[in-house]
Amino acid sequence: MRLGREEPDMEERELKHLYPTLEMLAEELNLAGFTCRVARGAGPRRFRAARRYSGRGMPAPDVICVVGPGDSAAFRTGDNACVSTTPVQGKGGCILCMNRTPDALLDALLDIFERCRETEARMDELVYRNADPRQLCELGADLLENPICIHDDWFVMVARSAELAEVMPPDYVMSSSKEFIPRAIVEDFKNDGEYLETYVHRDARMWQPSPEGPRCLYANLWEGSVYRGRLLVVEHRRAFRRLDYAVAELLAQRALVLLDRSRSGRDRAYRGMDDVVLDLLNGRQPEPQEEQQLLAMLGWRREERLLCMRLEPQVQSEAGVADHTLHSDLFQVFPQGYILFSGHQQCVILNLDRQDMTLPMLRHSLSPLCRDYCLYAGISSPVRGTGELDVAYLQSRVALEKAFQLGGERWAITFSDCALEYMLSRTREAMPLRHLVSPELNRLIEYDREKGTRYYETLRAYLLNERDIPRTSEALIIHRTTLLYRLRKLQAIASIDLDEPGRRLQLLISLWILDHRG
Repeated sequence: MRLGREEPDMEERELKHLYPTLEMLAEELNLAGFTCRVARGAGPRRFRAARRYSGRGMPAPDVICVVGPGDSAAFRTGDNACVSTTPVQGKGGCILCMNRTPDALLDALLDIFERCRETEARMDELVYRNADPRQLCELGADLLENPICIHDDWFVMVARSAELAEVMPPDYVMSSSKEFIPRAIVEDFKNDGEYLETYVHRDARMWQPSPEGPRCLYANLWEGSVYRGRLLVVEHRRAFRRLDYAVAELLAQRALVLLDRSRSGRDRAYRGMDDVVLDLLNGRQPEPQEEQQLLAMLGWRREERLLCMRLEPQVQSEAGVADHTLHSDLFQVFPQGYILFSGHQQCVILNLDRQDMTLPMLRHSLSPLCRDYCLYAGISSPVRGTGELDVAYLQSRVALEKAFQLGGERWAITFSDCALEYMLSRTREAMPLRHLVSPELNRLIEYDREKGTRYYETLRAYLLNERDIPRTSEALIIHRTTLLYRLRKLQAIASIDLDEPGRRLQLLISLWILDHRG
């Protein structure tokens, strides 16, 4: 799940190409009736074309050569890979295909590359026509001959091919205004260590939810370091092939382009729950129907008391399994909260009317997480309703920044801990803070400097001890009578009325400024 992010312009996004690997080509040749094997691997390298080796010169490294019997001795592989009818010496990757002519091999390879280009063109046509994700799923189901779906990072179903409903168990996809994976199944996923590891992959991988269930091919939807969701292909009509992995990766990227466009306003057909929450957090009012649907799914009412927390690692690193494990742990600690995840930062929204939690209880719950995951946390003050969530979001950011500023002294900071500092920081552009200090305090400081007295220290202790005479006497280690004398004297020197609440507030703020001046 995610927070605010910088979004690339969709037209500037570089689209991937369907370039097969050596292993993919070998499998496709075998499926076409050619008996061949990979004699030497070429690693993850992908190829865009094939050509017949002519005995002179070498093509680009991403072009695979077809080598005949008479050319194998002259072919120096170097960085080049080949498909050969006889063994070839060298370090480059090689598919060995005996008892077939080079021309037949070249025709078969050209046919594979042509199918790859046609597949890519069909996807791009949908992108350029600004089709919806459902149409992309139907195309993917046709290309991969298996049902396909796309869900977002909150397990809300974005789109699916029609056949999926026939394949999955009856309780897997529920119908409402949007389809989503039921919470009971999601809870199982969140506590599955192997499933959590699937979040970090950037290439297509295989996943099987249960030993008796169907195998699934998945490709994550990544927007920079932000996990946006997943494209899932269910093995049903035919077994997966190696080339299917590359097709799934392209489908996932094209799906992300279409979702970007829908979020940018060209097509408002899809908006996930996170998008609605992000509107509220950033002070944008979503459509009333969207907000009502969000509250209904959470079981909240609009005017209930909410609190916002932000958590971030003390040291930045690449997003990995630990981030998603923390995300899962937060769900367990705050099961009734709404939790978003963006690269390195988690945001937790608590409904205090539904989850009775005092500040000490909240700190107690956060402490082990902050310790085990090396986190800082910023906690807002309670606000009334979703209409004030943007205020709580800002307060949690201010508190989190204060935690980083303290640098390890305290893991979790509330906005109340730094509200005065934030309040005064808003005035710095109009007036330096030193000009807000009460002149009466400056007068006492000057008097003490000239006479060697301790009236400023006496007033400071008196105010910080809330005008309690015994506590102030104890703090200054002086007799009560001495304290009372000093108080009468300093009020006469500085002309201060300590019985007026507004003057005492100004004096306390002035003391804070003097204590924190650079």
